Amino acid sequence: MTTMISEVYRAFKTAGVPEQEATQAAEALSAENLTTSNTIAENRRELSAEITASKQELASQVGEVRQEAAEFKLEFTERIDKIELKLSGQIAEVKQELLSKIAEVKQELSSKIAEVRHEMTVEMGKIKRGMGIIQWMLGLVLFAVALPILREIIVI
Repeated sequence: MTTMISEVYRAFKTAGVPEQEATQAAEALSAENLTTSNTIAENRRELSAEITASKQELASQVGEVRQEAAEFKLEFTERIDKIELKLSGQIAEVKQELLSKIAEVKQELSSKIAEVRHEMTVEMGKIKRGMGIIQWMLGLVLFAVALPILREIIVI
């Protein structure tokens, strides 16, 4: 008798399947299971070999890319150094121009601020005089309103 899955055989027998059919079904499942296990093992070996080959190829490609990157980095650094050297003079000129312009703007702003302060002082003087007149007029109005009331109070 070939190898069979005993659990499957017992299940078929418990279910009332005849002896020969239960045995054949269990043996068929056992053979299928064995074939599947062998196929899986073979696939694993093949896959492992492919993975190893891919890793080696990838490692080689990574090495090439690293070498190219190092060469590019060196070339790029040299180009940047040349550009920085070329631009440093221009940057110094622009910086000097900007500092000069900033000084001019500061001077103009200082003059404008002084003008505005003077104008504000003049306007504040006008406002204070106007407030004095309004206070004086308010006092007269209050006196004019309060005088008749006081007369009535005093007369009573």
